[in-house]
Amino acid sequence: MIPFPSSSPQKILDEHDRKFMEKLYHDYHRLMFKQARRYSQDQSLIEDIVQQTFVKLIRYLPTIQTLKCNTLAAYIVNVVKSVAMDFYRKQNSEKAINFVDCSDNFEEALDDDFELESFVHDSLEFEHLKQAIIDLSETDQFLLNAKYLQQWHDDEIAAVLGIKKGTVRTRLFRARKKALVLWMRGHYEEKTD
Repeated sequence: MIPFPSSSPQKILDEHDRKFMEKLYHDYHRLMFKQARRYSQDQSLIEDIVQQTFVKLIRYLPTIQTLKCNTLAAYIVNVVKSVAMDFYRKQNSEKAINFVDCSDNFEEALDDDFELESFVHDSLEFEHLKQAIIDLSETDQFLLNAKYLQQWHDDEIAAVLGIKKGTVRTRLFRARKKALVLWMRGHYEEKTD
């Protein structure tokens, strides 16, 4: 079973896990900071990215403890990239939704093609899709997260899972199909409520 972030934000580490994470920091902190600098020059943001990377790594602790050195380094680089992209998206969405800076002529500034109802509908559809993915098994969540959010290659996923590259494609197909079924079920249930 592949560990995926649980609903509880904190994981209690035993002594062995704590020592493993300390060693991981000692061995890979330079790599993490170097990778984080590729996405930002702001030192405080770089530190936040590295710190959040460690939080994510703790969530995947059973998986990373089984990885060999080269695979572990690639895994860490991908997690740093994912965290940096999350920070970037969050930063840009906060800028886009900041209505304090809107002018008095906000309605006039909107495009004629802008439809608020369509925007709200798309937002609700996204929430349904997100909930459908959360309802998947941990393995399916890991597959979709690694492939589409962290943009891992099939061979990287196969190495982490200990399966063949072709099996990754099959499992991704099934995970997407399950997510679609769950999304459609949630979409249908909302319309019938």
